[in-house]
Amino acid sequence: MEEDKQKNTEEKNSEESFDVTGFLLECLAHWKWFVACVVVLAAVALFYCFRQTPLYEVTSAVYIQDNKSDNGNVLLESLGLSPYKNNIDNEIEVFRSKNQITAVVEALGLYKSYAWKSFMRTTPLYGNSPVEFALDSIDLRAIQSPLQVELKPLHGGKFHLEAKTHTLDGDKVMLCDQVIDGLPYELPFAGGTVQLRYTGDTIPVLEKTLSMTLSNPRSVSKAITLNLTVAFASKDATILTVIYRTPVVQEGKDFVSTLVDFYNIDAANLKNMGNEKTQEFIDSRLSSISEELAVVEAQVEAYRSHNNLIDISTEAQLYLEQTGYADGQLAELELQKSLVDYVEEFLAVPENEYMPIPVLGIDNEDFAALINEYNKSLQQRERLLLSSSESNPVVAELTRSVKTQRALLLKGIESIRKGVEIKKRDISKQDRRLEDKIKNVPVYERELSDIIRQQRIKENLYIFLLEKREENSLAKSMVVPVARIIDDPDSTNEPVSPKKVLILCAAVLLGLLIPGFVIYLRMVFYPVLKDKKTLERLTSIPILAEISRKPEGKFFVVEKKSVEPIAELFRLVRNNLQFVLTSSDKKVLAVTSSVMHEGKTFIASNMALSFALTGKRVLLMGVDIRRPRLSEKFHIPNREGVTTYLSGVNTDLASLIHPSGVDPNLDVLMAGPIPPNPNELLMSKRFDQMIDYARAHYDYVILDTAPLGMVSDTFLLTRAVDIVVYVARANYTNKAAIEMLNGWIRSKRIAVPTYLILNDVNMKSKAYSYRQYGGGRYGYGYGYANQSREMLPWYKRLFKKKD
Repeated sequence: MEEDKQKNTEEKNSEESFDVTGFLLECLAHWKWFVACVVVLAAVALFYCFRQTPLYEVTSAVYIQDNKSDNGNVLLESLGLSPYKNNIDNEIEVFRSKNQITAVVEALGLYKSYAWKSFMRTTPLYGNSPVEFALDSIDLRAIQSPLQVELKPLHGGKFHLEAKTHTLDGDKVMLCDQVIDGLPYELPFAGGTVQLRYTGDTIPVLEKTLSMTLSNPRSVSKAITLNLTVAFASKDATILTVIYRTPVVQEGKDFVSTLVDFYNIDAANLKNMGNEKTQEFIDSRLSSISEELAVVEAQVEAYRSHNNLIDISTEAQLYLEQTGYADGQLAELELQKSLVDYVEEFLAVPENEYMPIPVLGIDNEDFAALINEYNKSLQQRERLLLSSSESNPVVAELTRSVKTQRALLLKGIESIRKGVEIKKRDISKQDRRLEDKIKNVPVYERELSDIIRQQRIKENLYIFLLEKREENSLAKSMVVPVARIIDDPDSTNEPVSPKKVLILCAAVLLGLLIPGFVIYLRMVFYPVLKDKKTLERLTSIPILAEISRKPEGKFFVVEKKSVEPIAELFRLVRNNLQFVLTSSDKKVLAVTSSVMHEGKTFIASNMALSFALTGKRVLLMGVDIRRPRLSEKFHIPNREGVTTYLSGVNTDLASLIHPSGVDPNLDVLMAGPIPPNPNELLMSKRFDQMIDYARAHYDYVILDTAPLGMVSDTFLLTRAVDIVVYVARANYTNKAAIEMLNGWIRSKRIAVPTYLILNDVNMKSKAYSYRQYGGGRYGYGYGYANQSREMLPWYKRLFKKKD
């Protein structure tokens, strides 16, 4: 039951999550890394911010007219279809279209950029460059790669001119790299000539290198699009917030204002397209009607003159007035039929598929509203095509709507034509009845009335077209701008990029994260033991003590009357072992470790010396016969020893034991020559006889054995020993070695009591001090105890419950 409990505890400890407390203590111990990293990254961040050209935000509010208040088409709604309304959302894309921005770039000359260039920073110029480009017969849209010119002033009014461009493959092409006497200077480029000349009439003095760039306006517009943001000020508003990022505030103000102007010009041109078509139709019809009216008037004059007609009887006059009213109705119906026929003819022409229908004033309100909505849809489609293609879903949907409206127009035309024909038949019947009444009127009077009737029809049509021409002219002159700036472009004059505070905070944060990440990786990929507390979480094996780091170049640290902390720690080990070795027959200790260089020979030698200083007879045996180390530490030849006895070469064991030369109570038995069959020698009966001899002649026997994790020799020795002391080294022994030790004990491969010693603990390190003394513990020796008392008040508050 106890073994199961121990097993569960070990498994729980081995599967324990990441040691957060240990990680924080490691970070605190290496605080200098964090300070250095923060200082370096903060300096780099400040240098980066100083090198960057600051960007400013120019902000403006633009009001966009909305057509959502327009009445929908009654005919469309009666058929179950909703008329298309102006989509304000699309105006944002029209506003940001590359065609619009390219026009602004060309108008403001933004395809030419100038800047002062220095080692630390590039300062852009706008409108105040001392030198400018003068273009001669260059097609800006044909420029494939920008022209980059650097003008460095020299003594005597000379300049070092460097002009270069790049091919489509990205290779640099040097156009000029020479010293010139002065300006102007002509440079061949893009099939033409670029002239460098002074901006003003006077020759300025250049104190820095002037950088000049000539680019394709289209490519400049693409770059500007990335810095231009257009969005709604609120959800239901038609006010757009325009934000433009630029290194020069005045350039941003000019750009936003000009962009709105070009937007309005484009919108006005689209709106006037229908008015222009209407004007052309009215002018052509006026010319035709004027000729026809002149012919009819000449006929009236000739008829009256020929027949000497002056007065008309009262009765005839009354009938004529009635027929005149009927004729007026017929004329109006004929006019409506003529207008409807024209619309049908206009729609039948393929070239007019997406052209607005002239506004002619058809009396049918539903049909007129349908024409008006059809024209609006065409205008909206044309505007969307400026910034997108016909494959755009919105454009495709709008095209389908236009075709639907076109079909409805054709159906409406047929319906109106039938209605006109019905009305004409009714009025004609009434007119025939009037003609029957005036059949007694002289023939010439009736003939004259026919001619006058034609005259009236032509006059009405002529007057109607004159009125429509005036209305159309008035509509052209009263085009209201679609966009209106309600908040002039302005900037806070505070740069938005680079964000110095944010970059500096990021640098400080990164400076804290990098050392922490390095420490974390070291803890994850190199999981070694740090101190006793780490070891306690991994195993339930008793820990005898922690041994501090030995002085440099000193192997024997246990001396008589020594009060050094490491000597006191070995005395603590001795005292703890005396509590374990409760009877006189328990005196054989095997000292081992997991791998080499963990200090088992150092621990075994000084532990033996510590027992010897108490007056006990102690024998230190070198049983690591594969890699013996005792001979070089005690300066005793390794010609004979354990292997010579076990192999039967020398059976006199007493002659193989040598005084240690360090303490009279300590003897040493060397390992002897390295044998070819170490396992077989350790399994022999002679080994048991050797141990029995040592038990009989010494108070304590300490065996310096081979590492358990490398060879199986030590497992063969456990049959003859009383306890096993397993040595682990701080910051060296892997945590997996302790898990293997737990498995060996559970599987009974080590069947004797086992104890741990943690060697080479750096008790002077801050991490160790924080962990040990922060928990209220005191170190070994007077020096460490004093150090703990000094550090306890502050760190105890921070890490009181961390461990």
